[in-house]
Amino acid sequence: MTPGDDERYLVVTDHGRVVVHVRGDRNGLDSDLIDVRAATPESTAGISMETPLRAFASKMVDLVVARGAGDLEVSDTMLTLLVKEKAAEDLGRIERASKALHDA
Repeated sequence: MTPGDDERYLVVTDHGRVVVHVRGDRNGLDSDLIDVRAATPESTAGISMETPLRAFASKMVDLVVARGAGDLEVSDTMLTLLVKEKAAEDLGRIERASKALHDA
C-alpha cells in the first residue's frame, strides 16, 4: 500500500457484511479516512477475503499508522494513544454503519 491508494475490505459485523473503503488521499487521523458501504456484488468485486470486525481491529490500527498523522507533531506516546483512539472510533463507526445499512 502506498499513500494515495484507496483500499476496500469486506468486514463481517454482528449485523452483516459491509465494505470498508479506506480513502488513499487522507492521513490516518483524518475523520473521513473510511466510509462504510453496503456489501453488494458490485462493491465486493475483487475482494477475496472477509474479516470479522474483531479481527479487523488490528488491521485498522495498521491502516492508521501506515497513513501517518499528517503534519501533527506529538510525542511518540501521544501518537500511540491517538492511533489507538482513532482505530477504536472507526471500529465503532463501522458497527453503527453496518447496523444502519442492515436495518434499512
